[in-house]
Amino acid sequence: MTTWQATWKPPRPVHHNPAVVLDLEKDVDDDALKQAFSKYGKVENIHRPENETFAFIYYQDKYDAEKATLSLDGQQLGGRQVRVRDGKKVFKEVSEWRSKLLQGQS
Repeated sequence: MTTWQATWKPPRPVHHNPAVVLDLEKDVDDDALKQAFSKYGKVENIHRPENETFAFIYYQDKYDAEKATLSLDGQQLGGRQVRVRDGKKVFKEVSEWRSKLLQGQS
């Protein structure tokens, strides 16, 4: 006889981080990003800082960001191979952008 304790699995922790897309062509717009990333779930929001080569993709179901990260990393988007990573990590491009914001140079 199997007990519930033997089969119970704890719930996965909630993944609250967006996917971050790096190495984007500057002419790739939000519509192109939404088209590429919505294949993996409902995109809630896209934040693409002006004149930057990265964007944050926020999903309604946070685990969809994981699926997109695994599926789109290294793929072509707008004629360039992009890197797609977990948005909680620190990346040179994002750090430089944040520094400019803090210095009031945005």
